[in-house]
Amino acid sequence: MNSKRRPDLSLRRSEKQDAGSATPLILAAAPSLEAVLGDRATAERAAEAAFRAERTVWSHRFGLAADDGNGPMGLVTAFPGRMYGSLALGTGVVLARAAGARHASDLARRGRILQRLLAPIRRQMLYVSALAVLPEYRGRGIGTALIERVLAGAERLGLGVALDAGVEDEAALRLYEGLGFLRVETRRTTQADRGLIHIAGLVRLERTL
Repeated sequence: MNSKRRPDLSLRRSEKQDAGSATPLILAAAPSLEAVLGDRATAERAAEAAFRAERTVWSHRFGLAADDGNGPMGLVTAFPGRMYGSLALGTGVVLARAAGARHASDLARRGRILQRLLAPIRRQMLYVSALAVLPEYRGRGIGTALIERVLAGAERLGLGVALDAGVEDEAALRLYEGLGFLRVETRRTTQADRGLIHIAGLVRLERTL
């Protein structure tokens, strides 16, 4: 395939059987997952389990996949802000199972740091928990197509859209601001935090109606 040509693709609801393709996309969208769980293999198990599950922030139920006929090359997951509490609880259970009892205390400490980085998710928002495109397909407008579909769906529901991006991820920040998102809050890790979780901080962006 010509790497400069945008592939033909369809946007469709994600399904459980997409889990194998969705796992690296979730980890690309949420690098904090590997930081919280401590290693790549554990993070992969957790991401796949969270995608297959019914009530997590990365569940297939809330996903939209960009598919060229050979499987997902891009993924976005988004859910109503009012569901965050129950979904966060379900996600925590999945992560704990993936980490195992031996790593439970480290998981709890890292999880508390990540929780402090997340600004409150308002009920009137559709929250984007993951947006990613496989590396070989980036730069072709696939991520933009996915987030634009989320924006259109949110408008039909009468909701705004919220998401988080890394404070150092200038490419993502430019993309979202170009789509009308505004930075509403920035939270940074402390020097002590970075001994446990290698994340500089998160920027909350919102686009309201």
